[in-house]
Amino acid sequence: MSVKKTLLKNLHVINPTSVPALIENTFVAISGDIIESVSTVEPNGEFDVVHDLLGKIALPGMINAHHHLYSALAVGMPLPKNNPTNFSEILQEVWWKMDLALDHDSTQASFEAGMLDSLKAGTTTIIDHHCSPSYIEGSLTLLAETGEKLGLNTSVAFEISDRNGQEKFEASLQENIDAVRKFSSSPHVHPMIGLHASFTLSDDSLKKIRDAANTLDSWGIHIHVSEDKADEADALKKGYGSVLERLHKFDLLNENGLVIHGLHIKESDLELIQKHNVQLVHNPSSNANNRVGMAPNQNLNKLKSGLGTDGMQGNMLREGKEGMLIRSSHLSGGEDSVDYMQLLFENNASIASKLFSGSLAGSRKLGYILPEYHADLAIFDYFPRTPITESTIFGHIFFGMSSLPCDVMTRGEFRIKDYQLLDVSEKEIKANAVDQAKRLWSNFN
Repeated sequence: MSVKKTLLKNLHVINPTSVPALIENTFVAISGDIIESVSTVEPNGEFDVVHDLLGKIALPGMINAHHHLYSALAVGMPLPKNNPTNFSEILQEVWWKMDLALDHDSTQASFEAGMLDSLKAGTTTIIDHHCSPSYIEGSLTLLAETGEKLGLNTSVAFEISDRNGQEKFEASLQENIDAVRKFSSSPHVHPMIGLHASFTLSDDSLKKIRDAANTLDSWGIHIHVSEDKADEADALKKGYGSVLERLHKFDLLNENGLVIHGLHIKESDLELIQKHNVQLVHNPSSNANNRVGMAPNQNLNKLKSGLGTDGMQGNMLREGKEGMLIRSSHLSGGEDSVDYMQLLFENNASIASKLFSGSLAGSRKLGYILPEYHADLAIFDYFPRTPITESTIFGHIFFGMSSLPCDVMTRGEFRIKDYQLLDVSEKEIKANAVDQAKRLWSNFN
């Protein structure tokens, strides 16, 4: 079977953290789902299809390094009867009631609506952390299948916790193990072992998770770490120096793992993260919303942190801008901040490329419009009011390109063209989501 050859022409390409960062009047040649060449000279050879982009601007398809698609139906949901006053109460009064109410149909609606909004924002890779304790078996397969339907790269993991009893703990662990075995050879699905957080898992549970991981050829955990001080207090109460020292004790940290948040980690924890080459992911809008604090600048820079949304949104450009503004509001004039363009376009690309190459599927390169990378592009019909140059790209990305992309390509195929979804019906997906949200909210109690 011949491989489809696609040519994009009259395109201005921005790879924000590459050199050069801007390539004007570009030809992008694509073979199947991989970029073959990026050049200002028209390539030789025949192409099955040629798209004239008429001077539009392309960014690499963006990567959400930590998402909760199951929260997609939370927009506008009823306020809790008891007003939460701290992070633990927020979990108990809001999120743990919501995730427990999810069943197959509402979970499917969450996946579809959340992925759709992500795709429309130019997010083409989602590293998800799922939880639906009343619908466990098969949920990660449904997540992977939904990603496949929309053409996304999807990392799947189910949140293991003791909070819903032993039976659900065992089922959650098994769902992760089954997914790792099922999807390790898939080029577009990366399975991980999901843990909620240290404070909702006993020592016996951590040992069971590690014993189960021993049966796998390749694995990595995806876990919330030190999002709130209560997580660290629990580790100390259990006899450990920190949450990360506890995970290290149970041999759960490795180069395939993700630790999320890390707001209250200490200096020795940084050394553990670097020793095991585990990846930290920062989620600024969620941290601000939950009022749990802010990750120190030096930690994010030293650990080359990725950027996620923690379920707050699917728009990564907006997450980067909001993160920058949240941090700036706490800094004095002239004080150094964090380079959110690096987190979004360099660190996330590195994390995703490593994860999707860490299974049995072979090498995958994500996050750049360059040869040998996945043909995932977010294309904007953007007419700047000031010059775009190497030195002005940052401002245009975060303060100019505020509208949604007009075209989105994944795997060498357009999924959105001229703002219109090509393979799925947004009207049907959103109408179903509204119906499922009403039913879900009625089941909270």
